[in-house]
Amino acid sequence: MTNEDIIKGCLKFNPTARKVLYDKYASQMYSVCMRYANSKDDANDIFQQAFYSIYKNLNQVKKPEALSGWVKRIFVNTAIEFAKKNARFSKEENIESIVISNENWNEAIQKLCIEELAGLIQQLPEGARMVFNLYAVEGYSHKEIAEQLDISLGTSKSQLFDARKKLKVAINNLQTINSII
Repeated sequence: MTNEDIIKGCLKFNPTARKVLYDKYASQMYSVCMRYANSKDDANDIFQQAFYSIYKNLNQVKKPEALSGWVKRIFVNTAIEFAKKNARFSKEENIESIVISNENWNEAIQKLCIEELAGLIQQLPEGARMVFNLYAVEGYSHKEIAEQLDISLGTSKSQLFDARKKLKVAINNLQTINSII
């Protein structure tokens, strides 16, 4: 089934088209939910709300070939809205800029498997996790993150710095444990 067939079928409430859409994106988008959520229950709530939004707003997809990007955007935006409703980020004003050292960062990341890295990201404090995911995974700029999360530009930079710092420590600890075993 092509993206165009899936969209047309879903708009006609065709259960087969809805199942194809669900099956096509469920696994990958659940991973997105887990990256942003505090728990599996939260991830499940985000997942259900995002799919509801997708089915409800599928008529907004202008180009069928852009469906996967549109779906991912819905999931990320749903996760952001969920976080906004359930917690507030700490706001640190007047932070001009933070220099982030990348030495050994890429090397350490390359040594981790995806599951280990995802687990470490999941353990970050909520604000740091949200900013890290939006910046490092989704490719948002600090300005876009600040607007999306209703925080200052400095807070976005600070949260990313905090996330990277905590991840570096966690990665080093994990590597130390792995070298002992």
